[in-house]
Amino acid sequence: MLRLWTLVAGFLAVAWAWDKDGHEAIGMTTMSALDTTAVAQVKHLTGGKDAADVAAWAHKVNKKYPWTTELHFQRQPSERCEKANFTNCADNRCMVKGILYFYGRLTGKDLVELKWPDGVKLTDADCVKYLINLMGDMAQPMHFGTAETDMGRNITVLFRGKTTNLYDVWDKELTQAVIKDSPGFWWGGWTHVQRTRVEYEKDSEQFKQEHETLLKRWADESAKFMCESVYRNPVTGKQILDELDSKGVFRISDELFEAWKREMLSKMLVAGARTAVVLNSILHHREGQLKAGTAVSHLEGEEEEEEYAKGPAPKGRRADLPRTRHLQGPAALMVNLLIGSISLFCFLVLMRLWSGPDRVRQAEREKRAASGKKF
Repeated sequence: MLRLWTLVAGFLAVAWAWDKDGHEAIGMTTMSALDTTAVAQVKHLTGGKDAADVAAWAHKVNKKYPWTTELHFQRQPSERCEKANFTNCADNRCMVKGILYFYGRLTGKDLVELKWPDGVKLTDADCVKYLINLMGDMAQPMHFGTAETDMGRNITVLFRGKTTNLYDVWDKELTQAVIKDSPGFWWGGWTHVQRTRVEYEKDSEQFKQEHETLLKRWADESAKFMCESVYRNPVTGKQILDELDSKGVFRISDELFEAWKREMLSKMLVAGARTAVVLNSILHHREGQLKAGTAVSHLEGEEEEEEYAKGPAPKGRRADLPRTRHLQGPAALMVNLLIGSISLFCFLVLMRLWSGPDRVRQAEREKRAASGKKF
């Protein structure tokens, strides 16, 4: 019964590490750091998509298989903060064990046993997409939150006049605040590995030597940051539970927002770069060996990939062909009206230009006739 309630609770508290914009930012950083061979393989495996397109794919899987929500979290004990604790992970259903499982599947290593119920056997492409998603999740510190605070969900927070919780602040509120405050910056191409080049090169060299051991150390970093700079206010140095007001609410100051914003952007860049480090390593060693397609069908927004899995394109790789979307309903009507209006305007302008000289000559004739002059 306890296990059942755990699953229900996980289903009701739908997992979402960063919001869609955050995941896409991480995915775009990943794509900027992949080498040419890896880019081609990622597009082949995902049906012409890239790391940004599939960065949140695993969250769609949660809706079909609610138990997979557990793969996005690494719940921590309240009394330990110096590194990640992996003991709260029944049946290996937690974030770090999940990352090791999918990494092992793609590299041919038997690192972790993770049984997938319902008779589903994930494909290589599914494992790549899961790895992209979970590597992004690992950079979200509240996914290493304590069970006592429900990953920060039961800590009430006041942020810019809005009452929310600590988990949602890191999951989406910070991201959306940056987009609202600085849309030019957010959409201006900041998601490039060059912004974290030193970290990327260091991680690349270390990964060549340490592989899965380094994955665990990256988890340690997130767990430590969660304890030292989220549950503890980095501006005041106090535990945020000690700074609750009389109503039990923690108020985020402008100074704290700026500090957390800088950390969030940095973590997204590093997450994208590290995802690329892992993918470059895997795809170089398994070039041409991994198979496309998916074993998790009928997910919202994944129709194109399911079509791709049915067979190769008539010419070349379908991954190299541009994908088109057909507008329907009100959107199609508005586009048609716009096209019609532009066409009518152009027609009238051309008619005016064409008939202009004749009108001028006619006016001159009438003027001369009125003055009694001959033509």
